[in-house]
Parts: sequence; C-alpha cells; structure tokens
Amino acid sequence: MEKEPALKYIPQRQPMVMVDNLVYSDEVVTATDFLVREDCIFVEQGRLTEVGLLENIAQTCATRIGYLNRNQTVKIGVIGGIKDFEVFDCVYVDDILNTKITVCSSVYTATMVDAEIVCNEKMIAKCNMKVFVMEGEKN
Repeated sequence: MEKEPALKYIPQRQPMVMVDNLVYSDEVVTATDFLVREDCIFVEQGRLTEVGLLENIAQTCATRIGYLNRNQTVKIGVIGGIKDFEVFDCVYVDDILNTKITVCSSVYTATMVDAEIVCNEKMIAKCNMKVFVMEGEKN
C-alpha cells in the first residue's frame, strides 16, 4: 500500500496528533511514521518524552482501528494497560519515528499488541499495550 495521511483514521486532532502517515496495515500488523516537530506538546528541551513515545504507539493502534473500519465513523480507543515498556535511546526534534504494532490477541473490544519504535535504524522503544475500542463514536 502507499503511504497515506493517518489523520483521517484517528480521533485525535492538533495539538495531540502523534502519527503522520499510515505506512502499512493488515489484520495483524500496522506501521506509521511521525516527524518529531519542535511544537509537539510532548517535546521538552528538544527531546521527545517517554509519554510522547507511548502516545505515538497508542495512536498507531488508533490508526489501525480507523483503517480497518474506514467505512465507518472513527471510533474512540482507550489504553487499558501497558506492560514491559522499555526506552533504549532518546528521540529529538526532526527525527522520524517508524512505529509498528503487531496484534497478539483480540477479544471483543480489547486488542493486545506488541509495539516497537525505530528511529534512524535503531530500536528506540518497545512495549505491550492493551487497547479498548469504545462503542460510541467521536464527536
């Protein structure tokens, strides 16, 4: 598939957008990219915070949900849990994050994913995240 703007698949709007493009998605794997900008609310002293990394992973999950349900109104998702979150290096303004999630299991409205963020061909962070899709739609 060709890259396409992720914004149409997620409920977040600026200044909370932490994914730029949907790079790939199927039933199991989704990949996004994101250019870290100076005005990002999760940037402090030129560096993306750990919370920003987690939000990037969560929004990659949201992009997957939106893409798989692209003929419906965008659904709201919430983080239900985070396990084994590890950060291996810092990310700075003008770096590009390449984030990939792989679905481990899915039961009803809960999906468990393994996530990894790569930047400059180096693993930056990884975790296991549980996301719930809310039955309501975004406003």
